[in-house]
Amino acid sequence: MTFNRRDGFQLSEEPEVWIAYERAIFAAELHRMTNFIAGIVAPHAQRTPEDEWARLVLEQLGGIRATLEVLTRMERP
Repeated sequence: MTFNRRDGFQLSEEPEVWIAYERAIFAAELHRMTNFIAGIVAPHAQRTPEDEWARLVLEQLGGIRATLEVLTRMERP
């Protein structure tokens, strides 16, 4: 991916470059989400196990995390 003021963001003509960029974004988001779950949401859920909000957030973010893990590991067909 490149950027210039006139044209903005531009992708290569090669699909492999697009996929590599997308995987890099997924990997960065996976790292961010994993840190958020471990550092914020899990301690919240542990301190207040009866809190429905904490449980719901933990379950939903767990699903997002699992999806990001799959997307970072998938091989191109």
